[in-house]
Formats: sequence, C-alpha cells, structure tokens
Amino acid sequence: MAAKISETLLEYAAPVLAQMPPDASRRQQQEALEVIITVWNALVVAQWGQEDLLPGLYRRLEALPQPGRTAMHAIVDALVERKRQLFQDDLRAVGRWELRVKADGELSLWAEARGPAR
Repeated sequence: MAAKISETLLEYAAPVLAQMPPDASRRQQQEALEVIITVWNALVVAQWGQEDLLPGLYRRLEALPQPGRTAMHAIVDALVERKRQLFQDDLRAVGRWELRVKADGELSLWAEARGPAR
C-alpha cells in the first residue's frame, strides 16, 4: 500500500524544507509547500497526458526580481529532478491541502490525493 500523499510530499519536499530557517513562520512554510505542490502537480498532470504546465511556471519565475529569480529557478529545477528520480511512478496529484498545527504545536500536512479526471 502506498504511503499517504501527505507523507510522500513531505519526503519529496524535505531538501527544500530543510533549507528554511528553524524559525520560519507558518506562512513561509505554507508558501514553500505551495511551490512544492505546484511543481509536483505540474509533473503529474503531464504524466497523465494533460498539458505540460512547467513552461508556464518557469515563465512566471522570470517576473521575479534577482536574486529571487535565480534561487527559485534552482529550487524548481531540483524539485523536478527529485520527482523524476525518486517519485516517477507516483501519479497522484494533490487536491486540497492544509498545513495544520497539532496540539503539541508541531506542524503537520494534510493533503487530498487525486487521480486523473475521467
């Protein structure tokens, strides 16, 4: 049985999340996860045979000022490579998702897995 999509995403995102400062706000973590999930979904829907959304994502990055543009480009490139190397066969897209705070203050990810539209 496959791991929950939330567990898989956290494993996929681990190198990016590890680069965040330990005191990163919940909003910063959500913004990072938004980018991570966007890249994941773009790659998955392309594997489903739908439109390749990655070129559009890279075009949007071009609008960012430096040095953010270069940094974000490197992050997206790394995520694309990580998905292709380690998660190529996982064809679940992410629907709704939420970063939650547990009773002990620890953050956890809830995510909804989706398959291709029929």
